[in-house]
Formats: sequence, structure tokens, C-alpha cells
Amino acid sequence: MQLTGKSAMDIKNINCREKDSYNLANDYLGKIFSDCWKELQGVRASALKVKTGVEKISVFIQQATRMTCPKCKDVCCISKHGYYNFEDLVYLHALGLKPPPLEFEKNDNDPCRFLTEKGCSIERQFRPSGCNWYFCGALFDYMENKPEYQEFDDTLTNIAALWMKMINDFTTAGQTVSMSWLPEFNSI
Repeated sequence: MQLTGKSAMDIKNINCREKDSYNLANDYLGKIFSDCWKELQGVRASALKVKTGVEKISVFIQQATRMTCPKCKDVCCISKHGYYNFEDLVYLHALGLKPPPLEFEKNDNDPCRFLTEKGCSIERQFRPSGCNWYFCGALFDYMENKPEYQEFDDTLTNIAALWMKMINDFTTAGQTVSMSWLPEFNSI
């Protein structure tokens, strides 16, 4: 895989479900967040706010899953939801974290590798977004009927706006500072 300087859009569209691309993206983001910490302060600030928001709604979601998921016959925690996309990687690196290694050989419908007898082994604020923001019909119906739902929905809307700001700030910082730190990923 070769890196050449060009476009922020190319890097956002890499296939993180492919092992080499995933590892390259992690290595690259680790370097970017290390070398350009000052230029990425806004990204870090947004990531911290997202984390705080997710922590705030986590208790509500956990209570709802505790009541809904054990009764379900079709487990939603499947492999296809357990992969980090590029935006997830930006978020984790902005928090100073590196995501865990993944199992790329699993079938999309296999149980997620992070699913245990007690639920997910990853704290909610660090889970892949495909997992974190998926609410099946039964779970959504249960949550929607709770008095806390409106506060949850408002917080979730705020988290989504902060997420978009974080990614926009990351892209803008790359365009403002130097396109050389947002290379195009050729052959990925």
C-alpha cells in the first residue's frame, strides 16, 4: 500500500473491514494525532464531549437492553456491527486510544467477538458506531415508552451533532494545515 498526498475524502472512505486497511488507518491516525496535536485540539474536544454524552445515556440503554435482549431470539450483536469505521477510528484516536485488534475472517452473521454472557465486553463509549447506534425494534419500542426517553433522544441528537462536528473539524484541520497529513489511500 502506498501513500500519496491528496484528499481528505479519500481517507474517510477507506474500507476498515479489510485487515491491512484497518491496520494502516490505525497506524496513520496514531501518527497524525501524535504529530498534529495542536491542530487537532478541536477534534479532541468534540470527542471528549461525545464520550461524555454516551456515558450519560449508557445507563438508560443498559437498563433497556437488560429488559429486552434476554427475551430476544434473534441476537443483534453480530459480527457485521462489531467493526470500526474510519470515523470511529478518528474518535478513538482523538481520545488517545487504539482500538482492539479485530477478527476479519468472521461471517457477518456470526456472534460479535465482543459479546459475552454478560453483554458487550467493550464499554459503550468505545464501541464501534455500527454497534452503538443500532437499536432493534423491540429495544426501541421499550425505550420509547419510558419517561426518560425524551432526555435520551435529546442527548443522542446532541451526540450526533458533536460527532459530525468532530469529523468536520478533522477534515478541515487536514485541509487547513497541510494536505500532506491527509493522504489518499491508494490500492485500499
